[in-house]
Amino acid sequence: MQELVEITVDGKNMAVSADTTVLQALREHDIYLPALCYHPHLEAYGSCGLCLVEILNDDNWETKHACLLKVKDGLQIRTDTSELRLLRSWAAKIFLRHRPFLNHKTENFLLNLVQDEIKEKPEDENLTKCIKDLSGYMTEGCILCGLCVRMCSKIGKHHLTFLGKGKNLRISFVRGKSGETSCGNCRACCHVCPAGFITSNAEQAFSAKLY
Repeated sequence: MQELVEITVDGKNMAVSADTTVLQALREHDIYLPALCYHPHLEAYGSCGLCLVEILNDDNWETKHACLLKVKDGLQIRTDTSELRLLRSWAAKIFLRHRPFLNHKTENFLLNLVQDEIKEKPEDENLTKCIKDLSGYMTEGCILCGLCVRMCSKIGKHHLTFLGKGKNLRISFVRGKSGETSCGNCRACCHVCPAGFITSNAEQAFSAKLY
C-alpha cells in the first residue's frame, strides 16, 4: 500500500504520496506550477527557476524549487504570492532574451509572466520597456533548459553537453569516435525541447554556425 503524508497547500490540506517531490504532488492534484526544465521521466534539474514555492520553516517562509523538494508530513506550502510572481517574472525575462522561439506557446507563456509583474507595478516604465527589448544572448531560440542534454544522456547517446558560462553558455553537439554520430532517428531531444529549437535532430541544431 502506498504511504501517504499530509501537506498544506495554499491553506488546503491534501494527502500525497510520500515518495514524490512537491512539483509532482501538486500536478497530481491538478495544481499547476510552471516548469520549463522539468520532465517526469528525467531527474529534476532546477535550472529554470519557475517552479518556486514558499515553505514554512520555523515561522519563516523560505523559497524553494518545487521540483527538487521532497514532500514530508506537515509541510506547509504557498504557491502564489507577490514575491513568487516577481521571482518567476525575473526568470521569464532571462529566458526571453533568447527569443524568438519557434514554439510561440512557450514565448507567450513567458511574456505573460512578465506582464503579471507589470500589472502589479503599472507605474514602472522600465518593466514595459523590458518586454519590448528582451534580447542579447548568443543562443537565439534555445533557452538552455538542459532537457535535451539530460534526455540524450538518459538514452545512452551522450552527444550533447554544456560549454562556456554566463552569456557564452551554450549546448554543443559531441561527435563519437572517428566522427560517427548515430544521431538523427530517435528525435528524443526534439520531443522534450520546450522552445521548439530542435526541429530535426541535435546534430543539426547544435552544430550550426550560431553555436
